[in-house]
Amino acid sequence: MIRVPPAVRRLGYAALGAVAPGIAGRRATDAFSTTRALGLHPDDVVPLGARRFAVDGDEHVRGGYLWGEDEDGPVALLVHGWGMDSSSMHALVGPLRDLGYRVAAFDAPGHGVSEGSQATMTQFTRATGAVLDTLGDVRVVVAHSLGSIAATGAVAERPGLPVDCMVLIAPTCTLTGVLERWSRSELRLRRPVVEGIYRELRRRNGVPVSHWDVTGLGGGLDLPVLAVHDPGDDVVPFSEAEAVAAGLREVRLEAAPGGPGHFGILMAPAVRETVGAFIVEHAGTETEAAR
Repeated sequence: MIRVPPAVRRLGYAALGAVAPGIAGRRATDAFSTTRALGLHPDDVVPLGARRFAVDGDEHVRGGYLWGEDEDGPVALLVHGWGMDSSSMHALVGPLRDLGYRVAAFDAPGHGVSEGSQATMTQFTRATGAVLDTLGDVRVVVAHSLGSIAATGAVAERPGLPVDCMVLIAPTCTLTGVLERWSRSELRLRRPVVEGIYRELRRRNGVPVSHWDVTGLGGGLDLPVLAVHDPGDDVVPFSEAEAVAAGLREVRLEAAPGGPGHFGILMAPAVRETVGAFIVEHAGTETEAAR
């Protein structure tokens, strides 16, 4: 895949936006919706220790992976971020298994082994909901980055599920914030082109961009939430986690020590310890906290 330098892309969008902002908006929407920045599809290999499970009700999801399939007990669901896949969450599998949970993960539409190279937040959220419906006994949901919006929306749409708590790692609070930062830093798009992206995303998603907001979607959730974020995160600013903490009912905001960054936070030992302690406190197990 040929990589076009950012400066060349910016010039192209500037020229097209000057004469045809509508077309430029649609093309920029394609770029914003891309899930494979390098155009790569991972090998379709079952992770070590896991088994596949079929996902009902969503043709855009190839299926998922479950660790501890032959065991009884509650499930912890891992939801990856945009442009990543289930493998990005693997560092959390061992700690959650040690706590006594079966652990599930999946590749969202257009991600990982799923088909395609683009997706919408509507597809991501529906896919997360389909996995929740398939698994049933999900007590804990752990999501990263933009996966936080999909996970919150899917859980909120299913008040009958037995979810005891959620963990949002380096959460993005709003898709609006993501789009505004991306349009400024990535392509330096002119405002008419950005407005075209908003219109096109509304058409593709069926809802306005402002709909995708953790606090708006999850404002009615009555369950404990941990938001853990690196204050020095240069991909998603810490202010996004602060907005989550300010907008949900019962949130604990923790600053990740050591500056692990947006992606390294998933592998940081201190973060795993914080997540594990929160889950045991609010959802139980580790043999019910040794009774």
